[in-house]
Amino acid sequence: MSFVTRRLVNSQIKKTFYNNALHQHRIVPAISFRSYSTNTPTEENTTENNSTKYSPATKKVVYGLARLMGYYSKSSTAIRASRTLYAECAQQMDLNKDFYIKECNLPDNFQSWFSVTQLHVWMLMVHLRAEGNGKLYIQELVNRFFEDAEDRIRSHGITQQKVINSYIKDLLAQFHGGVVAYDEGMCKDDPVLAAALWRNLFAISSNNATDLALVVQYIRRELQALEKYGGDKLNAGIVQFDKPENEFV
Repeated sequence: MSFVTRRLVNSQIKKTFYNNALHQHRIVPAISFRSYSTNTPTEENTTENNSTKYSPATKKVVYGLARLMGYYSKSSTAIRASRTLYAECAQQMDLNKDFYIKECNLPDNFQSWFSVTQLHVWMLMVHLRAEGNGKLYIQELVNRFFEDAEDRIRSHGITQQKVINSYIKDLLAQFHGGVVAYDEGMCKDDPVLAAALWRNLFAISSNNATDLALVVQYIRRELQALEKYGGDKLNAGIVQFDKPENEFV
């Protein structure tokens, strides 16, 4: 992501993040070691998977160096986690093309990818707001989103930074409007959420009310399902979206 693009994204996030964190979770080390055992080695436990055991002194040195280098800092943890969190959002269009392209009749292009990915980024943002370091995670998540968007723009042969910045500004405006609209729909009722989807996801295609209702159903279900991912799992970048249903359940 270029310096100009990053500045644009960071300034936009200040508008879209609502600082209503509810809980504080501890940062969990990303490196784990097998427990050191003082038992006398036997043939069974010395040959089991040829696993290496580390002494307390070794672990102390490694953890100390990691902390000294900032590996366990809040920002470093958020950066690492955001990559896998974002990857889960970015792949939803490809994983569920039968639903979005065939069922919902969205065109198979960059705009559809952006809109579907934004929807999933927003759902993660809603969940992250309740986390102690949610603002930091959201910042990094959105950074990953627009880094990817810029790379995809460049992959279409657009290389002039001035043109790219213009596209990014348009996408940021779309992103901000979508977040505000989805937030309102989430807090109010299904018709308001459906109207937000119509403007931000379905405006580029001709669809019927059934498609809207199916996506509303999907959003409500996934927002509830995301509640099981918190603390340790978020720090490790673990999250998963289920497939949207093409029928009502």
